[in-house]
Amino acid sequence: MFRICARTAGFRALRGVTPTSRTFGTKAVPPSRLRNAVWATGMATVCGLGYLYVTDSSAGIHKYVLTPMLRLLDPEDAHNLTISLLKHGIAPADRGEDADLLEIELWGKRLTNPVGMAAGFDKNAEAIDALFQLGFGAVEVGSITPQAQDGNPKPRLFRIEDSRAVINRMGLNNDGAQACGDRIRSRFWRLLAAQSQKR
Repeated sequence: MFRICARTAGFRALRGVTPTSRTFGTKAVPPSRLRNAVWATGMATVCGLGYLYVTDSSAGIHKYVLTPMLRLLDPEDAHNLTISLLKHGIAPADRGEDADLLEIELWGKRLTNPVGMAAGFDKNAEAIDALFQLGFGAVEVGSITPQAQDGNPKPRLFRIEDSRAVINRMGLNNDGAQACGDRIRSRFWRLLAAQSQKR
């Protein structure tokens, strides 16, 4: 086979014929619109379901993945990161309705459940709405002092792993009454505007 090819090439060279090369290939098949639509729909569905799962406060990823990751950080850094995520709306939500059995009345106010967030977590009134979305029946902010202050020296927040608890010795670190009051007033007017739009 090699000899035949060599002779043929030699005869062509003697006759002044330049050998030509042929390339074999397949034509590029244009992408199918149907295939693209199926892929896009599938990806949108997966992303949508993933979003619904991750933003559900009862999803196991929070207990088994995200919370252990937060525990790798310094306690106060983990606390500040959590507040920052809540403040920017990067947080799960309790999508279930509280049972009527849990409803209580406190100081003339109706609460959907008796579980509240105590002061000391959201010291600067930055994540009130996000905490309500987590399912709390009441949210308390602060403690807030007339002037901003730094609180106690660090370290001042400690984990007690065996008891699944923390010791909070932060003190009264906060942004002061003016800044926190502005945030609370802003929330009030935002809620009032939302209620008026519904009507």
